[in-house]
Amino acid sequence: NKIIYMRIYKKMDKVLITGGTGFLGSHLTKRIIDKVETVTIATTDIRQQTTLKALGVDVDKINLVKGDIRDFDFIKLLFNEYEFDTVFHLGALSEVKKCQPDPKLAFDVNVGGTVNVLEACRLYGKVKAVVVSSSDKAYGSGRLPYLEEQSLNGVGTYEVSKSATDLIARSFYSNYGVPVVVTRCSNLYGGGDMNFTRVIPNNIRKILNGENPMIWKGSEESIREFLYVGDAVSAYLSLVENIDITKGEAYNIGSGEKITIKELLQQLLILMGSDLKIKYVHKDFPEISHQYLDSDKIYSDTGWGAKINLREGLEEAIENYKEIL
Repeated sequence: NKIIYMRIYKKMDKVLITGGTGFLGSHLTKRIIDKVETVTIATTDIRQQTTLKALGVDVDKINLVKGDIRDFDFIKLLFNEYEFDTVFHLGALSEVKKCQPDPKLAFDVNVGGTVNVLEACRLYGKVKAVVVSSSDKAYGSGRLPYLEEQSLNGVGTYEVSKSATDLIARSFYSNYGVPVVVTRCSNLYGGGDMNFTRVIPNNIRKILNGENPMIWKGSEESIREFLYVGDAVSAYLSLVENIDITKGEAYNIGSGEKITIKELLQQLLILMGSDLKIKYVHKDFPEISHQYLDSDKIYSDTGWGAKINLREGLEEAIENYKEIL
């Protein structure tokens, strides 16, 4: 692994991460910050450094630039000033609950923002690798496990935004030769996730505070696949390392472990030694019942596979939240 990563870092000098103050972006930044020439993070709010801070990342080593991916002039200026060779486009409105009531905002950020980043890569012409985050949600309610050659059939607003993002990203390779690779990750979790709308950090925090953990009513038997964030970072780096093979392609990135939401919360209660009871809350947004991936393609093309199982990852996350909360 060290040999592989040294090769990756030699390929990456000047890195742009959109959404770099978020959960995955912060873990990616921490992994590469001392091994590349510069890391630039574009963010809408300079103060939103919670995950970076929680991970102990030295923000003084980062070009932290305030701006919006919806602003094409801002994106073009970024490319002209910092001359990126590698781009990780993670910036998105990623919460289903925020996307559903505001489709214009969801599509402006997730679709329009992606077009802006990719068009800047096309015009600049010196970028060696672009990784664009789609999602397992892009498949909609398709055949399981999801395979990369399946059609993308998002229905809910967030799902559709990711289906469109996915297709648009790969079109920039097909039509213009931009070296784009698309990721479709399962649900990410791990230490330092400060987005408490997500099921794992929300319920760890609740249990730590002596509150009943929560499930959306009707979602308790929903099957999901969870991927430890450190494994996701390794997957992204493996795709950059092998960009000559991976460009133009989309890759499922999952752990291979399936679990219902109710079983997940029961496991959290056991790991945390709690006898609290699960509370069921009404939801007012659409959700796909079952989702999990076939991740054979990325293993075949790059050799990547998940290393951390769910129990190990949850134990690490619990200990981390005990410290930061």
